Amino acid sequence: MSHRERIDIDCLARVEGETAIRIELEKQPAIELKIFEPPRFFEGMLVGRRYDEVGDIVSRICGICPVSHMTTAILAIEKAMGIRVSAQTGVLRAVMTISQIVASHLIHLYMLAMPDYYGLSGVVEMLPRFRKEVGRLVKMKEVMNDLTSLIGGRALHPVTHMPGGFTSIPGEEDFHAILARLRKIVPEAKRVVEDISKLPLPDFHSDSEYVALDRGNEYAINEGRIISTAGLDISVDEYGRHFQESQVSYAMAKQSVMRQRNSFMVGALARAHLKFDKFQEETKSLAGRIGFSIPCDNPFYNNVAQALEVHDGVLRCIQLVESNVFEDEAINVRVRSGEGGAATEAPRGLLYHWYRINRNGVVEKANIVTPTSHNFLTIEKDLKKLVKENMRRGRNEIRLLCEQLVRAYDPCFSCSVH
Repeated sequence: MSHRERIDIDCLARVEGETAIRIELEKQPAIELKIFEPPRFFEGMLVGRRYDEVGDIVSRICGICPVSHMTTAILAIEKAMGIRVSAQTGVLRAVMTISQIVASHLIHLYMLAMPDYYGLSGVVEMLPRFRKEVGRLVKMKEVMNDLTSLIGGRALHPVTHMPGGFTSIPGEEDFHAILARLRKIVPEAKRVVEDISKLPLPDFHSDSEYVALDRGNEYAINEGRIISTAGLDISVDEYGRHFQESQVSYAMAKQSVMRQRNSFMVGALARAHLKFDKFQEETKSLAGRIGFSIPCDNPFYNNVAQALEVHDGVLRCIQLVESNVFEDEAINVRVRSGEGGAATEAPRGLLYHWYRINRNGVVEKANIVTPTSHNFLTIEKDLKKLVKENMRRGRNEIRLLCEQLVRAYDPCFSCSVH
């Protein structure tokens, strides 16, 4: 095959981690998402470490979603060791996780995705024309990072969160101060949705099964059952019987599929499909005003779903903080052997951790499956369909469309090669 019949994107910019895309322009296009980020062997690194070291270690998997990895690991360890926690711990975990999701979405929407739609190479080029938008990103991210830090001790790689609870709880005056700042950015959160709704997103449709957590009337984040738009409804304990990973020769990351069901999509758009009715009323009303409704089978609209989660996340943090009084609590842990897994909603979708702990509280085996591994095969499937539908376009147009699609999924290739 000649070079003219192929498009090579040797290094995809404005994504988390390192990947390349190979596109073979045939009647049936062939696509390879060549994730070449070096593997870091966290699963092996955890073997032999104490249960109370795991959260701190796995938070280093990612600098964007350390809270999600830490929380999922701690929940899995608590399952394995039979550790029960208070309702207050659950609320604090939810606030910390939501604050990180909002901060992550802001980075993706303004710094990674938006430049494509205005013919710009990055956020620096955006500054002359989009100073207000960039200022909105900085202002909102600072507040959300400070909320994460207030609970976790610091925004990046928190230090207070442990199996069994938190080593320290902020004072009432600290929560009042952050609550006032959260209320001030609600108008900015609405403008995020308006900003993203203006993007000229490509008209593209994907036949995907959407997977997310569900927990009654809550917009599930850290706990719940795993459900899908095609009828899957299982407990997290059944994860291994329904999902499996496999290795491909051209990528350092594994691909995850559902047994007998193949590929699926996780992330903000998947969550919107499965629990749109659990958004705050203000968020649902805002979605209606911008013309967003479910079902929406266009993966480019993951950007819009993320923007709605930014707005909803700010509102839910306000609601959770103002409706609770937080007090110091003792952490009570009895070391015992066991195994267990947990699934949470990371910014990019369903994240799964599983551990086997021996009677000394030491990890004997670990398994981590990230959102990008869950989405890997679906991204390739959508790229093939996108290229096939746009074969008559110029090479540069096809290249840009493919880059926009991958970025719309907001992948984290660093996480995927943990």
